Amino acid sequence: MRNKSLDSIPLWGCWLVWWPAFVVLLAGCSLDSGQKSVVSLPTGHYEGTISYQGTELQTVLDLRESRPGQLEADLHFPEIEDLGFAATNLSYTEPQLRFEEAAQPGGMQITAIREGDFLRGILAQDSARADFVWVRRGQPEPRSYQEKQLPAQAGLNAPALTVLVPNDTASLHSAVALFTDATHQNVANARANQLAGQGFITTVVTVAPATSPEDSTALRTATTILLALRRAPTIDTTRIGVWARGTTAAAVVPAATLVSPRAAFVVLENVPVSSADEAKPFQALSRQRVPMLGLYAAADTSLNVQESTQRLRGGRGSRRSGIVIRTFPKADANFRVPGGLSAEGKWTWPRPAAGYTTAVKEWRSN
Repeated sequence: MRNKSLDSIPLWGCWLVWWPAFVVLLAGCSLDSGQKSVVSLPTGHYEGTISYQGTELQTVLDLRESRPGQLEADLHFPEIEDLGFAATNLSYTEPQLRFEEAAQPGGMQITAIREGDFLRGILAQDSARADFVWVRRGQPEPRSYQEKQLPAQAGLNAPALTVLVPNDTASLHSAVALFTDATHQNVANARANQLAGQGFITTVVTVAPATSPEDSTALRTATTILLALRRAPTIDTTRIGVWARGTTAAAVVPAATLVSPRAAFVVLENVPVSSADEAKPFQALSRQRVPMLGLYAAADTSLNVQESTQRLRGGRGSRRSGIVIRTFPKADANFRVPGGLSAEGKWTWPRPAAGYTTAVKEWRSN
C-alpha cells in the first residue's frame, strides 16, 4: 500500500527536504578533494645568476621528479663547469625549496621561494651569501647517468648495490668501486657522481674502520664487491677499479689482487703514508704491476703530503714504483681552491682544483 503522505508533497517541497543533506554532501566532497589535492612540484630547467660583492656567476638548475612526489636536482655553473653538483637533503614545502652540496664541510646551501616560473633566494657558502633570481626556461635536462640496483648475490654473500650507470650507447663500461668510512661517505658519493658523468659505472661502499691490524673485515667486503661487479652485465670485467680515501685505503686495496682477473687500477685520494709499514700494502700492488694513481691536495693539513708521496714512490727521488702522483697546489682537503678577493678587489668563487675532476679519466686514457 503506497504512502499517500509522500505523494501529497509537491516537487519543490521534496527539494527543500533534501537540500540540507545535499549541501552537507557537497561540502564533504569539497573538503575531501582539498585534502587530497597534490601540490605541483617546481620541476623545470632554470637559468639565472648569483651575485656576491659585485661578481656575478651564471647558474643552471635542473629540477626533476625522479619518483612520484620526489624531486632530484643538479646545479651547474657554465663558467666553472666542475663546480656543479647533484643536490642532497632536498626538500620542497610549497613555496619553499631547499637543498645543499653535502660533499664537504662548508658546501653550498640553497634556499629559494617559488614565485610562478621564478625561484628567488639565497646561495650560502661559509660566510658568503649570494642573492639570485632564476627563471624557468622549459623542461629539465636529463642526468648523464641513472641510478640502478644490483641485486644481492647470495652465492658471494654480496649485498645489494646501488650503482650509477652512464646514459650512453656503450654496451660495456669501466667500473669503479669507491670504498669509504662513514665520515667521508658524502665525499665518496660526490666522486661517484663525477666519475659516472665521465662514463664509469660507480658504486659507493661504506666499510667500518679496522679494530686491529689483524681485522680483515674491510678486505673481505672489498673482495666480495669486486666479484659482484664482475657479474653485472654492462661492466667490462677487465676494467674494474678501486677508489679509496684516507686511512681506509690500506685496508681495502689488497683486494685488487685477490680477484681474477685482478683490478685494472687503484685510485688513492689523500692517503697518509707516514712509515715504511704503512707503505707496504701499496708497494705490494706496485710489485704486481697494478696501476695506481695518487691524488693529493697540497693544502690538506690532516697529513704530510710530501712525506706520503715520497713513501708511495718508494723513497726520495724514486720513480720506479709505477705509481703516478698528482698534487694540486692551493687545494684544500676536498680538492677545492678557496674563494676570496683578487688583487683587483674582485670576488673569486671557490672552484675545484684545475684538472682534478678529470684526473682519473685522463690517466686511464694514457
